[in-house]
Amino acid sequence: MINHENKPVKITIETIFTKQKEICNAIIGKEGIKNLQRKLSLMIFCSSAVYGFTMGIRHSYTQALCSCFKVPLLFYATLMICIPTLHFIGLLVGSRIRFSQTMNVLLLGISVNSVLLSAFAPISLFFLLTGSSYPFMMLMHVAIFTFCGAAGLDSIKKNIRYLRKIQPGGNHKGAKYLLFIWMLLYMFVGTQMAYVLAPFVGKVSDFMFFRTPKGNFYSYLFEIIGEALR
Repeated sequence: MINHENKPVKITIETIFTKQKEICNAIIGKEGIKNLQRKLSLMIFCSSAVYGFTMGIRHSYTQALCSCFKVPLLFYATLMICIPTLHFIGLLVGSRIRFSQTMNVLLLGISVNSVLLSAFAPISLFFLLTGSSYPFMMLMHVAIFTFCGAAGLDSIKKNIRYLRKIQPGGNHKGAKYLLFIWMLLYMFVGTQMAYVLAPFVGKVSDFMFFRTPKGNFYSYLFEIIGEALR
């Protein structure tokens, strides 16, 4: 893949943070798009699987292996649900960004999210090995996911704006508000998807692949906070 200066862009866990504009230029140039998607998708899977393992190992190796797949599934499922809303409403308000470009920008943002999660894996293991309680571990995971998710959404926001700036044509009036609304939608879908795919950590002694969801993520979060304060 190449950028506007005809220099190759190497996709690594560092360049997704330091060379986002160059990667966006490669997205605009249409060269190596499929290769870019494969690399970002693989990065998302491997990085988020590492953190998923640290979540589930508190319960058992079976739960850890299950969470290895559940955390990447959380990201992919949320992406598939939310990308049509961002892309087609964007077209409605005058954006000229193609669907493949939207997809790659979102994958880039989720890659940032996932790599940051993997960077927190040693922290997760540290608190696990020091005997932290289930409510504390759950609230810690929520805080880490929130921080990493905010970083990923900030990456998406900046790169979408950059693409709109360098793309010829298009009326981007009101697109700023659309992007903000979509980010809120993505957050709500992501948190509820995490609740539906639970357990990741495992509270009961018996292994559960999925549990029957009751309520929503926020009601469960308040319940955990109440347990932590007792």
